[in-house]
Amino acid sequence: MARTIKKGLDYFPFEVDFFQDIRIRKLIKYQGGKAITVYALLLCTIYKNGYYIEWDKELPFILSEQSGYTEAYIQEVIDCCMNIGLLSKELFESAKVLTSKGIQERYRRICTSSRRCGVIKEFNLLSVEEPETPSNPQPPEQNRVKPQAPAPLKKETKPKSAPKPKPIPETPAPTPAPSVPPKYEASIEEEVTEMKRSPQWKESVCMRYGIEVARLDFYLSDFALKCHKQHNSLQDAKSNFCYWLQKQFEKEKEQRTQAQPQPTNTNPYEYKGGFGGVDN
Repeated sequence: MARTIKKGLDYFPFEVDFFQDIRIRKLIKYQGGKAITVYALLLCTIYKNGYYIEWDKELPFILSEQSGYTEAYIQEVIDCCMNIGLLSKELFESAKVLTSKGIQERYRRICTSSRRCGVIKEFNLLSVEEPETPSNPQPPEQNRVKPQAPAPLKKETKPKSAPKPKPIPETPAPTPAPSVPPKYEASIEEEVTEMKRSPQWKESVCMRYGIEVARLDFYLSDFALKCHKQHNSLQDAKSNFCYWLQKQFEKEKEQRTQAQPQPTNTNPYEYKGGFGGVDN
């Protein structure tokens, strides 16, 4: 009587980089660390029967009894495994079978290492399997060809190389003349106009000196009439204006101080000396 071939496995390897798999990391993130227990129970159940199991409505109850988790949680973990690729969702929807490409690859690798028949016929998710060939294949007698002695090798004669032409000295490229920046020739009226068009600069000047925008425009117009200096750039004109404005504030403060009336003595009493002097 022929011995029945065992399809299930007694063990399966657990890779050390198991938790580095992006699908395992997603399973833990979506369902928590308890989901690894459910997934391990699924693998044990599948490998015990081969490389797949048919769906049974009692499967969540069986796994719930073995793990201590609720049946609803078991069902959520199985659905999550199919959504992230740990189980084949397409094969489950078409044939109500729980398996995956990774499960089948691991099953075939274990069978090959243990010298068992690991042919995957049903629900195959792998590529077309290559037929097993014997370790020392021998061609049939009718197709066997007698080996022939190799033809003697001919000595190759190297062709004479033509003399290399003398390199032509390269003439250095003329260095370009340094570009001269265009001369700044803006007038004071154009500079003041550009200053008035710069709201950010005007805002900073108003905050610095504590004045309003209308008063700043008045000082800019006055600066255009009184300034006779030729500036090197617009920034130079702005710096010169700020220096002129500071001096203008100092002059105005001095004028206000001089314009204030001096205090007068309103007391009619006048001291005319004491200790021998006359004091009325």
